[in-house]
Amino acid sequence: MKDIRYFTNGTDSIEWDQGKCMHSGKCLKNIPYIINKPGIYSINISDRQFDSILDQTEMCPSGALKMVVPK
Repeated sequence: MKDIRYFTNGTDSIEWDQGKCMHSGKCLKNIPYIINKPGIYSINISDRQFDSILDQTEMCPSGALKMVVPK
């Protein structure tokens, strides 16, 4: 079972696949509010927080953070 969480600003979403994450520590340092939210799989965040996570997706070495593209 995948442990995937979604972060949304109400318009766009970012997916974090914990199973794919190599836990480099960059997210914990740069966006600590995405870690350790057990049982919560969709988290509403401010636009500022969303932009911080979006910036981090570009630096994610494993690709565990990615922008969700609506189908």
